[in-house]
Amino acid sequence: MKGPLAFLAKRYIAGPERADAIRAALALNKSGIGAIIDNLGENVTNPAEAQESVKEYLSLLDDIRSTGADSTISMKLTHLGLDINKGLASRNAETIIRKASELENFVRLDMEGSAYTQATIDIFLDLRKKYPNVGIALQSSLLRSRKDSRLITSHGGSIRLVKGAYKEPASIAFQHKSDVDANFESMMKTLLLTKTRPAIATHDAKLIKEAKKFASEKNLSKDSFDFEMLLGIKRALQRELAKEGFHVRVYIPYGRNWLPYTIRRLSERKENIWFVLKSLFER
Repeated sequence: MKGPLAFLAKRYIAGPERADAIRAALALNKSGIGAIIDNLGENVTNPAEAQESVKEYLSLLDDIRSTGADSTISMKLTHLGLDINKGLASRNAETIIRKASELENFVRLDMEGSAYTQATIDIFLDLRKKYPNVGIALQSSLLRSRKDSRLITSHGGSIRLVKGAYKEPASIAFQHKSDVDANFESMMKTLLLTKTRPAIATHDAKLIKEAKKFASEKNLSKDSFDFEMLLGIKRALQRELAKEGFHVRVYIPYGRNWLPYTIRRLSERKENIWFVLKSLFER
C-alpha cells in the first residue's frame, strides 16, 4: 500500500492480498483473539465483478481452513451484486454461505447505508431459513433497528450490533451521539437475553463495561456473546477482554480496494476522521 493515506490504512487494513489477512488473523489468534475477515469492495456494477468477489470469498474460506486460523468472514451484499439485482446478490451470498457451512464456518452480512437496509434484511431472513451459519449487522443509529432486531431474533438470527458509520437524515436516524449510544445500550441488553449469540461491536469502554456488568447480573455465560472490534483499534482492550475469558473477534479488512474504501469511510462523516486520528495514540 502506497500513497499519502497508506500510513493510516496500514494500521487498520491487513494489506492488499488474502495472505495478508490470514497472517493478521493468525497473529491475533496467538493472543486468544478470533478474527472476522472481510474482502474490501462494494457497489459492483456488473455480474463479472460480483462473480470475482464470490471466487475470492470461496478461496478465503479454503485458506482459513487450511491454515487453521480462527476466523469467520464478513461481506457486503453490494459487493455481490445487490446494485445489479437482489436475486443475483442472494444467489452469490448463498454460494459462499453454503461453502462456509460445509467447512463449519460462519458468515456475517454487513449492513451498508440505509438504501440497502431492507434488501439486506430480506435476503438474510430468506437465507437463514436454510443456513444457521449466517448472521447480520444492525446499526443503533437507525430508528428502525429496534424493530428489525426483534424480527431477526424471532427467527433465531445472530446480530452484530454496531453504532453505524454512515451519515443518515434525521427522518430515519438519530442525530446525536448520546441518542445513538442510548439505543445501542438498550438494544445490547435485549440482544444479550435472546440466546442468539449476538456480537457487541464497539470500542466504547463505557458500553463494554455495561455489557460485562449486565451479563454478570443476568448470569449469562461468557460463551453466549462476542465482543467485536476493528483491526488496530483499542488493541490493549482487546487483549484484556480475551484474558478475562470473553470471546473477542477483530474485524480484518483486506484487498486492493483499500484506498477508495478508506477515502469513502473518512469522507462520509467527520466523526470517522476524528475516530481514526485519536486511535493512532492508543495502544
